[in-house]
Order: sequence, then C-alpha cells, then structure tokens
Amino acid sequence: MRSRIGAKFGAFLGAVALWPCAAEAGAWPQPVGNLQLIVPFTVSWATEDYDAEGGKQRRNRFSKKEFQPYMEYGLWKDLTLVGTISLAHENTSWLGSTISQRGLSRIEAGARYALGEWQETYFSVQPLIIWHGAMSSDDGYSSERGDIDGEFGLTIGQHFKWLGLDGFSDNLIAIRIKPASTPNEFKANLTLGVTFTHDLQVMIKSESFTTISQDQNAATRRVMSNKLGLSLVKKLDKTVSMELSYMKSLSGKNTVSDSSLGFALWYSF
Repeated sequence: MRSRIGAKFGAFLGAVALWPCAAEAGAWPQPVGNLQLIVPFTVSWATEDYDAEGGKQRRNRFSKKEFQPYMEYGLWKDLTLVGTISLAHENTSWLGSTISQRGLSRIEAGARYALGEWQETYFSVQPLIIWHGAMSSDDGYSSERGDIDGEFGLTIGQHFKWLGLDGFSDNLIAIRIKPASTPNEFKANLTLGVTFTHDLQVMIKSESFTTISQDQNAATRRVMSNKLGLSLVKKLDKTVSMELSYMKSLSGKNTVSDSSLGFALWYSF
C-alpha cells in the first residue's frame, strides 16, 4: 500500500510582490498586512501524447477546466503566507464515450521566507504542503487522492532595464517529494516580465519538470515536460489587474502534449 505521508516541507510558486505580480513565481515578499488574491480560470486540451523517446502519438481527446484561487498575505516583513485551492473538471473521450471527473483537485499551503538581497539579486525559500483530492490515476506518476506531497524550493529575483523599459526575471528551482511508491519531481520555472506602459505588462513563462527515481527502469519511465507561455497583464485600477495567458507544451516524455488558455483577476488590498 502506498504511503499517504509525503515530505512536510515544500516550495510554492507564489506571486511577485510588484505591480503587476507575476502569477507563477515569486522571490519578493508581500508588504506586512497586504492581501494579494489571484483568481484564475484555465482551459487545457490535448489530442497527443509524448512517448518514452519524446515522440508524439495520438491519444484519447483530453480537456480540463480549472479554477484555482490563490492567496498571499504579508504576515511579517520577511514572511508571506500562501495558499491555493484548485477545483477541476476533466474529460477524456475514448471510443465514443467520455470519462469525466470533477471536484476538489488539491489544496496547497505554505509560506515564502525572504533571505535577502545579494549582488542585486533577491533570494527566498518557499516551503509548501500539497494535499491531493483528485481521482486516483493508473499511470504510476501522479499523486493519488489523499496523498500529501511536499516541496522545497529556492526563488531568485532580479530587476533589469531593457530598451529603457523596466523588467524583472524570476527563477524557481524546486524539488517535490511524493509518497514512497511515486517518483519525486525536480522543477525549474522562469518568468520574464517587461512593463511597456504604466498599466500594461508582458510576461514570458517557461515551466519544466522531470521525475526523479531510483528504479532501474527509470530512464524509460521518466516523465519530462517543457512548456512555454505568454501573458498580458492589464492594470484596471489601483487594486485590480487582469491577465490573459496562453501556454503550450514544447517537448516531453511519457506525458500529455497540451495547450491552455487562461484568464485571471488579481486583487491587492
């Protein structure tokens, strides 16, 4: 029987404490007493898989709708509390029939602790605990319903100038520890943002992960994924911003080749 207890610590992909905040990684803390709420809705779809060699093959049509409110709260000067609740609806079509599941997918909770700045680079660590509520999977790679994963990550943030425009880069390096029978994961995410006007920002996002396993067949069973995305963020007023995003799989192994469209509202108060 699989263990239901993962690691107790982890890293969360938070929001950058700037305007506008990057929705996928954060090295900067929230100001004390400030609440940041991001409410995204994402639609994903796929008709192809990546095989063990990285080649594409046809698969059953897959679609997913996900609603995942995310919160950050500046508790102390260097400590920001973070949390996410994900509600998902998945459909897989097979031989004219559709297999569907919906409900609470996961709950994530943790904190981001600011280590400080060195050579104009800002460092933070982010422990996170993830509880899974999705239906159990047969692929052997995904966490099952009731599993508790843990992550521990390091975020690295910088500000820069590009053609006279203000920008930032935000890197996340993290390891996710899963129950004993499920391979752990290593992830590396990058966000580059440039502010074109006082109320418009463009972000390029890269998300990559690979499983880590001691299994002698790990090379053929390894799951890898590399995605690239673009986001446009429009500031509506002093407290509300809107984001439109698109992301697509570029390469992978033993995983789905999907695309996604997203819409999010950000509130800061």
